[in-house]
Amino acid sequence: MIRVKLKAWTASFRFPTFQSGYQPTLPVPPPSTIQGVLSAAKGEPVYLTEIPYVGYVFRSTGIGLDLEKIYALGKVETDIMKREFHYGAELYLYLPDEWEEHFRRPHYQLLLGRSSDVATVEEIKRAELEEKEAPLGGTVVPINLGLPGMIHSLVVEYDYFNIPRRAKLVRPFVVLPFPRTRAERRRQTRKAPYDPELDIGVYIHRWSE
Repeated sequence: MIRVKLKAWTASFRFPTFQSGYQPTLPVPPPSTIQGVLSAAKGEPVYLTEIPYVGYVFRSTGIGLDLEKIYALGKVETDIMKREFHYGAELYLYLPDEWEEHFRRPHYQLLLGRSSDVATVEEIKRAELEEKEAPLGGTVVPINLGLPGMIHSLVVEYDYFNIPRRAKLVRPFVVLPFPRTRAERRRQTRKAPYDPELDIGVYIHRWSE
């Protein structure tokens, strides 16, 4: 297993239930964002259900608020919208070894959300994760894991062979922000592969099963 560290000045992940007006960001990237990052690195559409496993942990320094001018579809009028974004963003990907070559020389820009949220590869290293009781966070987990949190129906992967793209797989998840307090760490603790450098448990998704 390898761990790929991506860094970006900003990141934003659209809330699926907000279409207009104030646009908050999800606290962590949905699986479809991970699909987009892997596809950009490889240079072709990647489907998470065809990868043996994927783990990821996201954290940021904080959340800011931006004012953005938007144009209504089919109209000349403009409007001002408030949009949240993460700053000081870091995304850690836990992947099979063969992904190292793709992240050494990504084919396309790696984005953590919008086209302005450009990420760079900061580090690629071997990851030896020992399973133990540890807090999970900075990711999404299945509902049946029994962890408390915000529940959302999120796209796991899009079908890129249709224009416009269509959701190929959608599942409900518990969205777990990166834990910052003792209470959050206790509440989000389960047995999982543990990354001692980040002091966090890593949920390994196996969508291929």
